[in-house]
Amino acid sequence: MKHRIIATITTLLALTFSMPAWAAGSHYVGLGAGAINLGNGLNKKAVFGSYLQIGHHFSEYFGAEVRLGATASQTSNLPAPAKQRMDFVAHYLKPQYPFTTNLTGYALIGFAVVHTTYQPTGGTKQSKNRIGYAYGLGLDYQLNDDYSAGIEWSHMLSKPKNTAATISTNFKGLEASLFTAAVRYHF
Repeated sequence: MKHRIIATITTLLALTFSMPAWAAGSHYVGLGAGAINLGNGLNKKAVFGSYLQIGHHFSEYFGAEVRLGATASQTSNLPAPAKQRMDFVAHYLKPQYPFTTNLTGYALIGFAVVHTTYQPTGGTKQSKNRIGYAYGLGLDYQLNDDYSAGIEWSHMLSKPKNTAATISTNFKGLEASLFTAAVRYHF
């Protein structure tokens, strides 16, 4: 798993710095963390999660961003005790509007590739890969020329069709609502 994450980060960085379109505008990298509400179709429970983001502002009104993230394992009690977690890569277009010289509001519109696992206590671990829509809203405050900090809410995927009778044998995946704060370095 660590090798796959390192390979993905390396690939994203290589693509980021080799694309001619990225020469104009401004680039940024950042780290975000916060509460991620994982929903398995039967219940939702918050767990800690974080992500690495790589982005580009093409203008003051439009940008694009890629995120690589994961959650901690979380214990769900419905229908029976089980551990579940999520890894994701999200791709966003980012329309934005500067309210002041330091405060910018933005929307996220895109898709996410999500790998989720579910393991009932004493049972077999199941995993599911899904691709689906992702969207969100946020605020970013420019602290100085190099750093900004922000808060946001975002959502990935739709409600999975797990049922109490089938979740332990035919896991359909998880959805996630994220409430996070991030720090970004602009270059």
